[in-house]
Amino acid sequence: MADTENRQESLEQGQGNAALAAVGYLPLLFFLPLVVAPNDRFCRFHGYQSLVAFLAFILFWIAVWIVDLVFGRMIGSIFLIGFLFRALAWLVHNIAGALVSLGYFVLVIMGLVQAAIGRYWRIPVLGVYAERLETRPGQHN
Repeated sequence: MADTENRQESLEQGQGNAALAAVGYLPLLFFLPLVVAPNDRFCRFHGYQSLVAFLAFILFWIAVWIVDLVFGRMIGSIFLIGFLFRALAWLVHNIAGALVSLGYFVLVIMGLVQAAIGRYWRIPVLGVYAERLETRPGQHN
């Protein structure tokens, strides 16, 4: 019975700042729930999750640019086989880039909706890292 009451209480607490947590999923606005409501566990959870998703997206694009530079520009200038490396760089840049960008867009929409309805929804794979940030030692709930 007490567990049910705690869940209901945490859900109601989350709904108070649901709009703020939802806005935090918009790219570059992840800091809003962390700054405006730093003591609210619901806002911290979604703010850190949005931060981790955004950082993963940025790191992916940095890796794509490095692959494009190394394979497309440097190794791609090798006589006879260079076109293979340029093709690989093109595939990574355009195909993988489009798929990951679409995936990030879907995760942002899903996170925004889940936060707006007051749910603690964890992004697959990346959500674990967000929870580690959210519950770091020395943090008070």
